[in-house]
Amino acid sequence: MQKLINKAIKHYNYNDVINNDSCYSDFNRKYKNFTDRDTLKNHSHIIYVVLNGNPNCTHIKAKNLLFQGDEDCWKYFERTAVFWTYGHNNDKWVDHLKGAYEYALYVEREDLIKLLSEKSLSYLTDNENLSNKEFKKQKVYPSTQLVHFLIEKWLGENPVKDLISNYGNGYGIYQKLIDNWNDFSKIEPNYWDELCEYHLNGIGLQRGEKWENEEFLTSGLIPMELINVFKVRKKLGLDIPTINNALFKTNMAKYPVIPTGYDKDLDLKFKLIDLTVKTKKKYTFQEIEEHIKSEKGNEVRIFE
Repeated sequence: MQKLINKAIKHYNYNDVINNDSCYSDFNRKYKNFTDRDTLKNHSHIIYVVLNGNPNCTHIKAKNLLFQGDEDCWKYFERTAVFWTYGHNNDKWVDHLKGAYEYALYVEREDLIKLLSEKSLSYLTDNENLSNKEFKKQKVYPSTQLVHFLIEKWLGENPVKDLISNYGNGYGIYQKLIDNWNDFSKIEPNYWDELCEYHLNGIGLQRGEKWENEEFLTSGLIPMELINVFKVRKKLGLDIPTINNALFKTNMAKYPVIPTGYDKDLDLKFKLIDLTVKTKKKYTFQEIEEHIKSEKGNEVRIFE
């Protein structure tokens, strides 16, 4: 187990400091590519997709800061949830929203979960998709089913859960959690080690890209699916097991600090995209900084 953890630390460079200049250049390049005249005029909503695919501004920075013990990480986790929710490009595959759902639950953003549900429902009820053999036979990760079970428990309802249950092969290794939901004391201790090992085997450490080995690429070394289980149980007043596995002895198993301090109205990059979509105009970062200060005051701390 420890060997896998060490391999992940080395493989994903969790000790590295993120280069902010490269983050800005990546973001600017994508912004330029998605703000041509036709897109601005006729398809501006598509520009939200720029928020996706900027890992050094979102989940990579969040994970590195968490590993390094920097409390600013929580803002980046919430930014990730926001960017992935708004930036989803409405493709039809169930698993492609898994990370966004997990992050939204992780930082307790119920509003984002509801927006994600609307996106999921749009393709889960689409007649063209429902008659498509490839869509009907698509694979779905067990942890995708799990997060929708947890969302139902967290919110008291989840219109997506039963629809998604029609795809894939159920809860898999998590079935024991579902069966014993009311009392985890019935679960044998070594099961938690099995879940930790299952997580580590699904973060892409193997050679070659295989679907089954990439279930947890978005969360990496963070056992986010298990932390979400325990967060939901804590909210409901249910028992929470003590996990002695090495994975839970790392910084990556810390519970998020809520509220994180993130505010999308102070987020320079989010505001740039949001205003571009809404006004159908291009902006510079300097113009957005001035806009934020005109709304929030000159002393406000802008999140970059």
